[in-house]
Amino acid sequence: MKNFIAIIIAFAFVISAEAAKPKVKRTVVYSSTITCNNCKAKVMDNIAFEKGVKDVSVNLKDKTITIKFEEAKTDTLALAKSIRKLGYAAKVIKYE
Repeated sequence: MKNFIAIIIAFAFVISAEAAKPKVKRTVVYSSTITCNNCKAKVMDNIAFEKGVKDVSVNLKDKTITIKFEEAKTDTLALAKSIRKLGYAAKVIKYE
């Protein structure tokens, strides 16, 4: 019983420490090779489910992908890798 209580206390400590981390949100804009609405849908449908991603938008005219994400959960390199996996180029042109 003592072990069970110790595990519960440790679990509660870990959860509270995780909740205390600041959630820094960043925005990155990639230049890409997207050309059509199918490309846009493919990127938006897949990147939206990447860990830490909060918002995705694609501008076909400018051929850019804008992603808002939590810095603690992902980074620009991981997001670029995910875009490249879909078959499109991903070069950072703006990072805030």
